[in-house]
Amino acid sequence: MIYAVVGPTGVGKTKLSILLAEKLNAEIINCDSMQIYKEFNIGVAKVQEEETHGIPHHLLSIISIKDDFSVYDYKKLAIKTISDITSRGKNVIFVGGTGLYLKAVLDNYSFNNKPNNQKQYQYKIIALTMDREKLYEKINERVDKMLEIGLMEEVKNLYDQNIRSRAVLTAIGYKELYEYFDNKITKEQAIEKIKLNSRRYAKRQYTFFKNQFSYIKWYDVTQNTYESIVSTIISEEK
Repeated sequence: MIYAVVGPTGVGKTKLSILLAEKLNAEIINCDSMQIYKEFNIGVAKVQEEETHGIPHHLLSIISIKDDFSVYDYKKLAIKTISDITSRGKNVIFVGGTGLYLKAVLDNYSFNNKPNNQKQYQYKIIALTMDREKLYEKINERVDKMLEIGLMEEVKNLYDQNIRSRAVLTAIGYKELYEYFDNKITKEQAIEKIKLNSRRYAKRQYTFFKNQFSYIKWYDVTQNTYESIVSTIISEEK
């Protein structure tokens, strides 16, 4: 069985997916278009080894930001990974906020811009939400935390290597700090832009997931613990 844990940035997808994987004998496939890059870590909130609880994670840190990578490339790799995981008798959990990646795999997206809701697999989508103001507050706090643990240094290292690929110039948290290092904006302006762009991205994610999938069930993490949400999902499987 294929499950997908989706929702806006900062809502807690990683935490819930690991709890769920432990209960469902599952392995996790990354579905975040920025976490596929080796050089992006702090700014994309990439899951750390100690957070995984030993659950295998796939399609994380698989290419360089200097390389091109498309939705089509992701689809090919994801289908191969699904086959590998299920051949070992495990369930699959996709985790991430890049809805187009997920749709390409699960709904057999054909890349010709025509609507396609044909299911490629049997799947269940678990979408996390929370009070919008609380989410925005959490996003702002997460940006501050990223800066505390070294985001500025991570981006400066890439900047000093003169890496100006499409990935680094479009990734939230990286593109804004590049503007700062280019002396186009102040440090304070860069930080505010990261927060603003992250909030706007969360809003776009809500819109995509609400409109693009035929089956999706929303769980409010403001009113429920991650553990209780997992319990509800498990009970529905019985």
